[in-house]
Amino acid sequence: MKDRIIIITALAILFLGMCVMENNAVSCRPAEPITGKASAIYMLAGEFRVVFANLLWIKAEQYHHEYVQRNLPWTHDKELMGLIDLITTLDPHFVEAYETGSYILADGYKDTHKAIKYLRQAINNNPKAWELYQIAAIMYTNRLKDPEHAIPYAKKTVELCNDNFYHRVAARSLKTIEKLAKNSQATRRR
Repeated sequence: MKDRIIIITALAILFLGMCVMENNAVSCRPAEPITGKASAIYMLAGEFRVVFANLLWIKAEQYHHEYVQRNLPWTHDKELMGLIDLITTLDPHFVEAYETGSYILADGYKDTHKAIKYLRQAINNNPKAWELYQIAAIMYTNRLKDPEHAIPYAKKTVELCNDNFYHRVAARSLKTIEKLAKNSQATRRR
């Protein structure tokens, strides 16, 4: 137990030291780098944040599996959201954490609008992650019953997805969403 406390304390001190180094590197970095490359210290500090985010993700997955073993729906695991927020703060390009967080917000917190806002933030940080666009299309279509707003996300999914299987799935989803939007418009005209 004592060894564990020492290791956790050492990791915390190391993390704080890296944060101080990163802040110093950011403040010392010129506004427009002459060579177009970031300093080695700045890159090292950034990499440390990514590694720490990955370590936290491993812990989140362990916690998630313990939650699921109690036969509870994983999307209702509200306590996991704090850890996911920390992971995405450390590494804003951690797509899987954003995906998980959006479902927890939609199902666990029963706040689909907040989940959509979270997805927009995720897409802003990861504009080429087709998975995020796909989840947004699903949320607009199935949860908010708004297929018209889902169409741009579904189109972007098809555009960005380069996996053959998922590309076909996304193309079929787009067609379905477009039909739902057309039916929705026809129903409103009546």
